[in-house]
Amino acid sequence: MTTATTDVTTPATGRLLRTSLVLDGVATGFTGVLIASLSGVLDTVLGPSMAFVLGIGLFFVAYGATVLVIGTRRTINRGAAGAVAGANLLWTIVSVIVVIAGMLSLTTLGVVTALGLAVVTTVFAELQITGLRRS
Repeated sequence: MTTATTDVTTPATGRLLRTSLVLDGVATGFTGVLIASLSGVLDTVLGPSMAFVLGIGLFFVAYGATVLVIGTRRTINRGAAGAVAGANLLWTIVSVIVVIAGMLSLTTLGVVTALGLAVVTTVFAELQITGLRRS
């Protein structure tokens, strides 16, 4: 049996990887802008404090910008792309734990939103992992 390995520092150029990173960056950044700008309303609707919602929104903006930069390089760093996929999976796991543990006093809409975002991050992670494997 032969196993092919690729060094994480080897650049990747696959279209699926690039597209999934760019879409992730844009979607996350855009969502962050919406969350941050509506944090004064979303705190009541979703459950957590305004400061927490604002912090999540600002984090999304910064994370989205970082992912966009990674995805728009001429050659994509495999390690950076893998870190993005891992961070997306981590977000999914933490979101599910927060919901199951009843943290943050989420409303029903807050639970639906947290789990919805978890699904989206899982899809992006899967696309990014598949893109890494193909490139």
